[in-house]
Amino acid sequence: MSPSRAAPLSVLLAGCLLSTSAIAQSSPYYIGVSQTLSHESNLLRLSTRQVAPAGYSKSDTLSSTALVAGLDQPIGRQRLYGSARLRADRFNNNKIYDNEGYTLSGGLDFSTIERISGSVYASANRGLSRFNTEEIGLLTDKNEESVELVGANLRVGVVTAYTFEVSGSHRRVDNSLDDDRVQARNFRQDSASVGVRWRPSPSFNLGVSLRGSKGTYPQFRRTLDGGYQADRFERQDVELTMGLQPSGNSRLDLSVSDGKTEFDLATQRDFSGLTGSLSWRWQATGKLVVHSRYTRDTGQDSYAGVGVFNLPVTTDYSRTTDILSVGVQWAYSAKVAFDASTSHTDRRLVRTIDNLLFPSNATGRDKVSALKVGGRWTPVRWAQVGCSVEGQRRNGSGQLGSDLRAETYSCFGQFTLQ
Repeated sequence: MSPSRAAPLSVLLAGCLLSTSAIAQSSPYYIGVSQTLSHESNLLRLSTRQVAPAGYSKSDTLSSTALVAGLDQPIGRQRLYGSARLRADRFNNNKIYDNEGYTLSGGLDFSTIERISGSVYASANRGLSRFNTEEIGLLTDKNEESVELVGANLRVGVVTAYTFEVSGSHRRVDNSLDDDRVQARNFRQDSASVGVRWRPSPSFNLGVSLRGSKGTYPQFRRTLDGGYQADRFERQDVELTMGLQPSGNSRLDLSVSDGKTEFDLATQRDFSGLTGSLSWRWQATGKLVVHSRYTRDTGQDSYAGVGVFNLPVTTDYSRTTDILSVGVQWAYSAKVAFDASTSHTDRRLVRTIDNLLFPSNATGRDKVSALKVGGRWTPVRWAQVGCSVEGQRRNGSGQLGSDLRAETYSCFGQFTLQ
């Protein structure tokens, strides 16, 4: 992360640290260490038709050690918060993927005596990336992905029936591996939205907003002279939202967007249509919470290469994805809790090869089912341990679909001082 791009996040985290000297008596901060051991039966995410290359192991055991710290401090009408996680990941068999990463975040929520409130925030994350091997192929070298985000939002009219909202953000994604397939996924995006929300009662609200985005893939594909050609896009959305709380222990949230995305070069990735989500949360008892969510969204991935006669080639995957998930959280006691979740994902895949001499089109579909069960125990305030088991099954059809099986077993322990 370069100094110029780290500046907004550094300011927020520095503010968090400086404020602790004045308000330490209320213990607004914590610091600690975390250790996780996990075993993955399909670390490389190979399909049932693929085998691991020589020198690599399909399954592996991972040890992840992390230092953690954070702050959450109200200051009058404001709230200052931040967290940091510095980790070292070590693999037992595939040592080439050993890496050090971090997760940083910070922000400030503010409000005035009148009707103005808002927040500013920033985050940064760096870690080992994993791509679908059917799309990009198996990466036999380590690639670390860095994701940085800064943003702000402002609301006017918080205590009235109508609230005016405006927001903006900048997102940046970079990959470390010097490989055209990977560098093609480097990404920049600026987004802004403006909207109004109507809240006639505490249990019901309606909102409408206009959102626009501009983005760039700076290394979209290699040119014949050895350089890169960038691809730019624009997206516009009209979003309708609704929140309904039919009872004190139940809540529904609905979001529907009508959007259009247009690319300068990879026009086959253009999209126009509806996306959205519907979620429901139910506090069944004082100890049992049930939550479910359905989403429909699109995503476009591409990677570049060089084809026959050294012509630039772009492979594009345009996806329509439907996801249904259900989860349960149960507090057995004040110190013991369990959770379980299941999800089903349905993806429709389309590929086009941007090569006039040798075009190649393909379609496919895959359905992914996942189940995760876990539990945690907090014997004392400063310590927590837990374990989880997760299984994933993917059934594919067509030229792009593939079958996959994977299981993950994991246990962790975290110890903090606060």
